[in-house]
Amino acid sequence: MMSIENLSQTRALPIGLRALRIDDLPQMMALQASIYPPALLESAEVLASKISAVPAGWSSLAATEGDTLCAYALGYPWRSDRQPGWNRPLAPQHDCDVLYLHDVAVATAYAGRGIAGQMVRHLMQQGQQCGLSRAILVAVEGAQGYWSRLGFIATAAGRTDPAFGSDAVLMQRELLPSDPVLPAAV
Repeated sequence: MMSIENLSQTRALPIGLRALRIDDLPQMMALQASIYPPALLESAEVLASKISAVPAGWSSLAATEGDTLCAYALGYPWRSDRQPGWNRPLAPQHDCDVLYLHDVAVATAYAGRGIAGQMVRHLMQQGQQCGLSRAILVAVEGAQGYWSRLGFIATAAGRTDPAFGSDAVLMQRELLPSDPVLPAAV
């Protein structure tokens, strides 16, 4: 299994990657407020639940430069028979069959450096290692094109939670052992 430490060392990123922690909440709140419209802001309580209510050995990611949170990626095992919601606390999940990429946020000053892609790849690798074969997400704010470039396709599953916005699109992709998008194990 590739550790977060190995990932940041092998990818030559100008920042470090580590597990997201509860003490990152103040910077997470500031980061989301700087890049999302008010309707897409989540509360500190909700974000805290999404950091803590994950299986042992699972971690969402923080990208840091010194003490500054540059980006974060929240993802966790999920049940495909449940519709993802926005700004709702996460309770521990059981009988999960997909990886749900809930939120990938990058500060504007760090955009375009490949940070989001690296964090997504690491979360997808974690999903594979947990026996999950598919990843899902809700693309918001016109991000469908970005996710398409990472191999996600729109699903025919229907509507998403209205809180995601009128342009939200439910997307998915398979997680295959030979997937060239995933980093090779070190």
